[in-house]
Amino acid sequence: MTAVRDWLHTLWSASYKGVPFYFETDAEQGGRGLVVHEFPHRDDPFVEDLGEAPRYYRGTAYVHGDDADARAIVLAETLATKGPGMLVVPIRGPVMVHCQEFEREHAKDRLGYIAFTVKFVRQGAATAMVSVAYAGAQAFQAADRLAAALAAAFPAAVTLTGAPDFVVTAAVDGVQTAAAVLDAARLATPTDPSVSAEVRDQAADIVDQAASVLTRTPDAAAVSALAAELVAATRALAAGQSPDAAASTMIEVAAASAATVSSNHLSASAEQADVNAAEAARLARLAALTAWAESLVRRTYADRPSGVTARAEAAERFDAELELSGGANNVAIYLAIEGLRDGVVDYLTKLIADLAPIVTVSANRSLPSLWWSWRLYGSADRSSELVARNLVRHPSFMPTEFQALAS
Repeated sequence: MTAVRDWLHTLWSASYKGVPFYFETDAEQGGRGLVVHEFPHRDDPFVEDLGEAPRYYRGTAYVHGDDADARAIVLAETLATKGPGMLVVPIRGPVMVHCQEFEREHAKDRLGYIAFTVKFVRQGAATAMVSVAYAGAQAFQAADRLAAALAAAFPAAVTLTGAPDFVVTAAVDGVQTAAAVLDAARLATPTDPSVSAEVRDQAADIVDQAASVLTRTPDAAAVSALAAELVAATRALAAGQSPDAAASTMIEVAAASAATVSSNHLSASAEQADVNAAEAARLARLAALTAWAESLVRRTYADRPSGVTARAEAAERFDAELELSGGANNVAIYLAIEGLRDGVVDYLTKLIADLAPIVTVSANRSLPSLWWSWRLYGSADRSSELVARNLVRHPSFMPTEFQALAS
């Protein structure tokens, strides 16, 4: 028999800026900002896409109980406060918004029940126009926030206090395995010698500390510090490699940190051991993806398609992690992942605008790459670029159709 989703346990508890309430109804509105240009004697209009339209969230929010009047005052004051805040929508989860308007209607109020019609708009860019460099700096700051969120959340994510030994061991083994994977990645890819030595020592320290920190009587601060060290070592390893090598290495580390929780267990303790192992793996995987995101910002993109590909991969990988990070217990990590995804996507979007597009060049016969370099760019310096881009065996014989950067 197929298990049915327990909706009541998977919905998010509604709140705005930490003030709880209930949604009687809620709606989400979005779309594209389109300008339709019509011309005389022309049947087909020209539709100009200005980008995504503002995203709105609206509905009827209410509070209830013997102190509903006091709750309503607090909610109204919160809705009126300046600046963006986190709105938690039951079916969607957290999103950063501004409260655009609210209205309390007496017709909707009943004894012990006070309702508001509310409208929120999703937060946009922090400034009207930002440079590529500023967007890159914002992405690195988002990586810092995710690293901090991972360290802060790990003590509560694993069950240690009073747990059976094999449950605790599952968490220990998970962290030690993550450190071993990191050390193996250090040896497999050329790394700055000083960074390599530092990561080696950090990996060894993590292995040693895991057994003494992850115990049945844990110190939450020590557990958090252990998680922070693992994240820091992962980011340091990526920083010690070339951006291209780091991107490849971190994807491999993330793939090695995949873990799932089985739904078939003989006991609750066995299930918790599985969860502990999965949480340790998730810590290592998100640490690797954090470092991977930083490597995307450090990379040099030769053309527009390569930037577009990197942007699509970043969105896809972080969207997959967001799917795995639902629930009220994961709010901080969810928002941090979302922030890093948006930061990297925003940086690459701005960078792409300055990158040259790819064009297809055709000729009726094969000519040398040197000739084409002069023909396309007015210089012989880019002959090797044409050869490398098209995987040509001999520079004297370019194919009759090949790709080149637009001048």
